[in-house]
Amino acid sequence: MRPFKFPWQLLSGSILLGSLFTTQAQAAIVISGTRVIYPSDQKEVSVKLDNTGKVPLLVQSWIDDGDQRSTPDTSTAPFVLTPPIARVNAGQGQTLRVRLTGQQKLPQDKESIFWLNVLEVPPTVEDGQNKLNIAFRNRIKLFYRPAGLKEEIEQAAQKMQWRLKNNAGNWVLEGVNTTPYFLTLNSIKVGNASAELNLASSMFAPDERKTLPLKGAYSPSGGSRIEGGVINDYGGISKFEFPAVF
Repeated sequence: MRPFKFPWQLLSGSILLGSLFTTQAQAAIVISGTRVIYPSDQKEVSVKLDNTGKVPLLVQSWIDDGDQRSTPDTSTAPFVLTPPIARVNAGQGQTLRVRLTGQQKLPQDKESIFWLNVLEVPPTVEDGQNKLNIAFRNRIKLFYRPAGLKEEIEQAAQKMQWRLKNNAGNWVLEGVNTTPYFLTLNSIKVGNASAELNLASSMFAPDERKTLPLKGAYSPSGGSRIEGGVINDYGGISKFEFPAVF
């Protein structure tokens, strides 16, 4: 069996390869959970990685503050993550430990958002064949949650405020997040008309106001209840329902 070698020259140039290539290849490293919650009263939190593939992989992990082009060397997020680089054998796992450094004072009256990056690079094949090694990157949200927040996260979806507006003949849905939490919509509709959601419009920061276009022709006579769901801490959906306000 040939020794595992990591192509270090790939590291700086392959940060974004996972999002640039659309092939039948699949990432082998699986992160437990769809988001990481960091309560301010804990010294550290753990994140479990599993290698579901058939070969050992080298994994590099880091946290950024919102710039998806950041690298481990350029990121300024106030966290230390260990181990930053690890070999994960096939069928085995690795635990990452995340610790706040205290170098940056974060708000204590609302959540702050960061992003956990996990880059996996396959071993170099030395059999004389020309092959393309694709580096995959997973990037999930990390929420720093102050311990003193008074509102319960379980009730946050019910605290959103929604209003229907007629914008030059086109109906839009205006939403305001009145909670101290980041809330990410899974879906939302009014009667039989759905709101248009994408990565930019689906997440509401604390106190943020957004306007969402409605797909199709909406008429108040077709129903005016607002129904939807918010992704919770466990990756599930917390549903909500409100009477429409015009």
